[in-house]
Amino acid sequence: MKKIFFIVLFFAIALISNAQIDKILGEWRTIDDKTGETTGYVLFYQNPDNGLYYGKTTRVFEGGKELFDEQYIGLVVVKDFKLEDGMLVGGTLFEPHENKTYYGKISYNAKDNTLTVRGSLDRRGWLGRSQTWVK
Repeated sequence: MKKIFFIVLFFAIALISNAQIDKILGEWRTIDDKTGETTGYVLFYQNPDNGLYYGKTTRVFEGGKELFDEQYIGLVVVKDFKLEDGMLVGGTLFEPHENKTYYGKISYNAKDNTLTVRGSLDRRGWLGRSQTWVK
């Protein structure tokens, strides 16, 4: 009986974590963690060929003004993330204004429907910073 309970519990947790991660699909407003200003919008999607998650810019702002520069619109800034323990890990985040790429980790907060996006210089995430993105 205990064995059946643990099997059911395992599958329930797996389904819940997958359902939560699927909520990241769609467009998110990116907010600078230092200034609180909107820096753009990123459209999250899952590549059906490899199952990895990506995000591309749909709108970009700098200094409160929208940039219509083609080099920024459609730019893939979230690359190669995979689902692991209810989080997206293993991918990279590209910061177009700084022209830098960071290791990343993304988690969904169901309470307030936000994403915590952590970019770091090291793979473990110790040397970096986090941003909160809103739907």
